[in-house]
Amino acid sequence: MTPQVAVVLVTRNSSAFLGATLTSIDEQTRSPDALVAVDDASSDASVSMLRDAGFDVHQATSGSADVRTRIAHNFRQGLRIAETMSADIVLLGDHDDIWHRDRIAHQMELLEGHPHVAMVASDGFLIDEHGAAVPGTIRGTFPIPDDFTRWPRRRQIGYALRHSLATGGASALRLARFESWDVPPGWLHDRWWSLRALREDRFLVDETPVIDYRVSDTQQVGLDASAQGSPAQWWLKKIGRAPATTRKARDLAGLLRR
Repeated sequence: MTPQVAVVLVTRNSSAFLGATLTSIDEQTRSPDALVAVDDASSDASVSMLRDAGFDVHQATSGSADVRTRIAHNFRQGLRIAETMSADIVLLGDHDDIWHRDRIAHQMELLEGHPHVAMVASDGFLIDEHGAAVPGTIRGTFPIPDDFTRWPRRRQIGYALRHSLATGGASALRLARFESWDVPPGWLHDRWWSLRALREDRFLVDETPVIDYRVSDTQQVGLDASAQGSPAQWWLKKIGRAPATTRKARDLAGLLRR
């Protein structure tokens, strides 16, 4: 049986760039079986644009004031909806990125060729708010060592705790490979899911760019790598956020015990 694939987008007053994103999804060489959007109280034309493009639009249910928690909850809500639509595989999307025409076909092929994998983290080129190319890639901003897959698991996890391994907008998920896709408060969805997948040996690094990742002033969470690569910077960034850090430490302890 051919796996059913769903696209999940999250929007909030996204009309400025959303049209290009929707066009790139519509022009895929492999069409998705379901289109799901979770809209977070947009006051612009985002909802009507999504509906015109064939998306099943749902209002966000998160009440969190923390932007990371809210974004993660919105994407998890989208996954739950996709599950009710019998989706096997979900491709995540940001409201302002442009999908390469073979993104769905490429990531579906990877997941079908690696049946144990729960999460594929692909790469992406960078563009500015006008769509012009910007030097570099997502992976260049968040590098993964060439021999990472040969490292012992403990070393991999240690690296992943200080470095982002996945960008949600360039990721694909196989829903059946985790009991739960819930995300603890304070974590971004892609960060938590990549840690879980790595812990269970269900994470696949893909060097192929599948999107043009838009870098703009409207991003709530973007390419911030300022505290990555240096353990000292990583810990200094936590100073002043002790309660959140303690909570995250408990989350990680629970994850690593599994």
